[in-house]
Amino acid sequence: MDIYDGTTSSRQHTGSGRFPASDTYITDRNIVERRWSERLAEKGVSIHENHQITKAEFRTLADKYDLLVDATGQPSITSKVRGRTDEYAGRMIALNADVEGDFSDIYPNSQIVLEGYTGYAWAFSKSPERANVGIGWTESERPADYIAEFEAACERNGWPIPSRSQTNIAIIPEGPSLDPALTYLPEWPVVRVGDAAGLANRLTGKGISQAIQSSYLAAKLTAEGSLQEYPDRLYRTMKGEYLLARIMRHLVETRQMTVLGDAVQVVSGIDIEDIDRSPRAVLRRFLGHPRVAARIFSNPAVIKQTYAAVTDAWEYDTIQPV
Repeated sequence: MDIYDGTTSSRQHTGSGRFPASDTYITDRNIVERRWSERLAEKGVSIHENHQITKAEFRTLADKYDLLVDATGQPSITSKVRGRTDEYAGRMIALNADVEGDFSDIYPNSQIVLEGYTGYAWAFSKSPERANVGIGWTESERPADYIAEFEAACERNGWPIPSRSQTNIAIIPEGPSLDPALTYLPEWPVVRVGDAAGLANRLTGKGISQAIQSSYLAAKLTAEGSLQEYPDRLYRTMKGEYLLARIMRHLVETRQMTVLGDAVQVVSGIDIEDIDRSPRAVLRRFLGHPRVAARIFSNPAVIKQTYAAVTDAWEYDTIQPV
């Protein structure tokens, strides 16, 4: 992870960190999902490929089956059927493309670049010659010309510039961004997981581990006959991650890139999943660097952010009651 104080040619590098991932890896999504579908088919699960679920069909499925798992992203098909695509408190706009080039200096790792706006750019290497490169912005700071900003980010970070036809646009939750009470709707009956449940890291938008975690939890509780516990259990497990990411996000939003650079260097070396799942490791590291900790936690706005997280004031509080 590299931190800069802006996007101009005179930008200053304010810090960097390396975060190992003993239990994670960069996937080639098409290959992984194909393997998953093959394994499920071997177990007798019917797989329907390239099939768009309409709202009418969703209602039919809800009447036919005991439970639907909605993993359709944000806004989810559940939201569309409910007529409430505004249920989510925030989102990021992201552009990405698979490109070929020399990524030997990165592979097999990923590179995240924060550059003084609320968002970031990335290169997820898939081989020494191929990577997914992208950029995302919070919705409130999206640029006038997405493609031009994407091309400029690739140029300044030394990545191949993709063509417009190669470029995909997506929506990433600013998570957790959905009222926990809406993640399980027994009256439909639907349980939402991953992006559909508004789950993602508050700072980076990283959501794959959150999607897997929520899916496993939903499956476990369903097997135990206690799916009604899903919303509370899910958000209790996310609380530590949410607190830490919200503090770091505040530093980005207020353009304190020098402080953020120092913070990233302090926590460098901690497993990325431990940062998400066991933020105490990060807090212990900060306690060993009191100067950096003081710069972060003496700020009244950070104290307010911390209090909001500890007291479960989630982002969805900005949404009108449903």
